[in-house]
Order: sequence, then C-alpha cells, then structure tokens
Amino acid sequence: MKVEVSSSARLHFGFYTISTGHMAYGSIGVAISEPTVTVQVSRFDGLKVRNLTQVKIEQNVKEVLKRLKISGAEVTILNAIPRHLGLGSTTQSELSIAYAVSKVYSRSCSIRQLAFMMKRGWVSGIGTALFEHGGFVLDTGRLLKKGRICEPESSDELPRIMYRSSFPRNWYFIVAVPKGIRGFDEREEKPFLEIPESNPKIERQLHEAVLLHMLPALARKDAETFGKALTKVQLLVGKYFSKHQHGEFCCWETEQLVKSLLNGGAYGAGQSSWGPTAYGMIEGQKRGENLLGYMLKSTDKIGVESELFMVQARNRGFSCKLVET
Repeated sequence: MKVEVSSSARLHFGFYTISTGHMAYGSIGVAISEPTVTVQVSRFDGLKVRNLTQVKIEQNVKEVLKRLKISGAEVTILNAIPRHLGLGSTTQSELSIAYAVSKVYSRSCSIRQLAFMMKRGWVSGIGTALFEHGGFVLDTGRLLKKGRICEPESSDELPRIMYRSSFPRNWYFIVAVPKGIRGFDEREEKPFLEIPESNPKIERQLHEAVLLHMLPALARKDAETFGKALTKVQLLVGKYFSKHQHGEFCCWETEQLVKSLLNGGAYGAGQSSWGPTAYGMIEGQKRGENLLGYMLKSTDKIGVESELFMVQARNRGFSCKLVET
C-alpha cells in the first residue's frame, strides 16, 4: 500500500493577543494554495528517501519515524515548501509525512496527537489547524505556567481552534519572497518567546483591530476593512517584536516589499511569521494581476530580488489518497 498526502503553505498574520498574564500567543493565519508539499509513503525494511525537490527534508523524515517509533518506510518527496521563509514548511511537511506513515502502518492517531508527537504547535497552533481544516483560523493560544511557555504534557495542552471561516475566493494574496534571506528557526526564537512580556497598550489595540474590525469585515466580506485591520495587526506585532528582529520587520528587504505592496494598491500587507516572506491582500483577480505586475517592476526599481506569485486561500484541509503501485 502506498499513501499520498498533500498540503500547502500558510501565512501567519501574527497575534490577536501576545500575553494577558495567563495565556499567550493567540494566533491568526490563513492557508494558501501554493507552495505545496506532497509525500508518498509505503512500507519498507529500513529507510529509503527519494527527494525529488531542492528542499532539504531528509532529516524531517528521520525525525518523524523516530517519534512514531517506526523503523522503516519508503518516502518519496514530490513537492516541498521552502524552509525558514515564514510559510510554515516544517509543520506542513512533518504532519504530511506523519499522517501518511500512520496510515501505512495502521496507526490510529488524530492530527492533534500527531502534532504533539512531532512537537508542533508549542507556541502557535495555526499550522496544525490549517493542515487539518484550511481556511482562516484564530486559535486559543497557550496557557502559561508561572508566566512561561512550557513543553506540553499532552495534546490537550496544544492550542485549539477558537474561530474558523472559509476565506472569500475572490480575495487574493500577492506573495513576495526576497532571495538570500531566512527567518528565525525554532531554536533561535525560543529564548524570546518562552517568557512573553505583557504590554497592555498593544494588547488593547490588537483586540480592537481583530474583534471590532477584522472579524466583522470577514463576515461582511469587506476586503478593504479587513485589509486595513490586517496591516494594523502586523505593525503592532512587529512593534512588539522589534527589539528581537531589530525593527518592525525582519529586514530592510521585507519592509520595502510591504511598502511597495501597499503603494501598489494592496488593501493590507505584512510579514508572515518571522519572514522574510511579505504578502499583500487584494480583492478580484484583475486587481491581483495588476498588483503582481506592479510588484515585478517595483522590486527591480528598489533592488530587492524576489520570487513573486499570486495565490488564493486554501479552504480545505490536507488531502490523502491511495496510490496504485
């Protein structure tokens, strides 16, 4: 039996709350249609990995098998999400591999249980939630223990979905990835995420932006108001983390891309997770194509070599199918 599992990247919009004293990092995000991860898994004595991509993912395969306590499998990587760009590659890749392996070896595990075993979702639960359900999600954040984010003792301690909605099909994202730059990885982010600091002013502004503007706008399908709220959230979160990333954005290149997206007509724009990926949101395919064309010219003008593409939200979770051999 060979099982194929596919998922795709996500944009992390930041947090609607960073720390209230008892909980932290209530997260916001959306699944997007590209780039994708696709893996095929079958039983095998020992480990055999065929990676048909340029993304180094072999170590992730080994970690998944180790944590599932399975000695062997044949794993083929057909597509992979580039690493350390703010697109959620590790969570999507490891959950895809883990789910496929669990099916091949008849393990009965929920997505949350797999996430716990893979050590995903310790801070933000967006990646796990979007893998399973797609769409737009707010999670519950993590409960603090003595003011600290601690290693969860069970899957029950991982963030849960607090709100989930399909994203309008005619809302598009222009994604801009500056070349040669990487964001923080989990080892690098841990020291300043482990003990979150309270900032009542930023907390209040985040709550207002999300609860009074972003969510009502999504319900009304009001793209412009949603975009304005999204930009505000991104700037507030960037301000909070500015002392760690030396500014409201991870780098000069991402800041320039965000400014260009807004100047080109994006309703909202920001940095996904730790970057360097920037994105702009727009309504309508024609406006999206116009913004993409504007960015192609703008990046040349400002001297930021970037990969640029237009995507929609992915409003469903991962896919799984049997492959004939």
